[in-house]
Amino acid sequence: MVQPYDYSLGTPSTTESFLAGVQSYQNQQKVDAARAAAAADQAKVDRARNFSLEAQAIVKDPSPSNLSALYAKYPEYGADLDRFSKNLGEADKRTYGTILQRAIIAKDSGQNDQEVSAIYTAGAESARNSNRPDIAEKFDAAAKMALSPNMDDNFAARSLLNTFDPDGYKIAYEQKDYENVPGIGIVLKSDIRKAVDAAQTTGSSTVDVQAVIPEDAAADLKAGKVSPAAFDSVFGKGAANKTLQAGGQTGTAPSGNFQGQ
Repeated sequence: MVQPYDYSLGTPSTTESFLAGVQSYQNQQKVDAARAAAAADQAKVDRARNFSLEAQAIVKDPSPSNLSALYAKYPEYGADLDRFSKNLGEADKRTYGTILQRAIIAKDSGQNDQEVSAIYTAGAESARNSNRPDIAEKFDAAAKMALSPNMDDNFAARSLLNTFDPDGYKIAYEQKDYENVPGIGIVLKSDIRKAVDAAQTTGSSTVDVQAVIPEDAAADLKAGKVSPAAFDSVFGKGAANKTLQAGGQTGTAPSGNFQGQ
């Protein structure tokens, strides 16, 4: 028979001892959980700091291999890049890649933040005209990032381009085959050479501007921002007239259709 508890003894009953043990265990569990959460938070802080430090070092040499190694080591920071890339169709990748390449090259060639931002703004406008407000939103954000002294739009552009178009990024990183022509903008010299060679082969005195002139250069000519003489000095005699007759449309312009999703 269970004996009644004698409170005069001042000792807890078996039941009270059990409940006190349970309470102590639960309290310890809470303490351990809080410590684990604090440790996890600190680990995240440490990884964020280490990622930032390594990224700053890679900025000095943002090669394709260095970028790939960085995001392989810190996959949590490349997750958004991967998700965004997977939602791009092939046509989107070509068009998006064209804008990113142009922005990267503009930065490398010494163009100022406003000029780089304008490249993204043009991409946003093209996306809106193609009924792709989702991609226009991304370009608008990039345009603002390019103007912010606290954000590195160039590193972001390189990271994204290297994620969904490694070959395209390799061209932008390694070849540096471009020229910043006053009054014209960024022009790939290899494209000019190809067009000149083609013109010489066919005996034409005019470079095939449909194949080589960037969309923004043609638009500037059409808007009167670039003189025909300056245009012809880069793309060949008669190039300005031919571009104007073609309505300013060019073969190397971004696709503008943003399709394929």
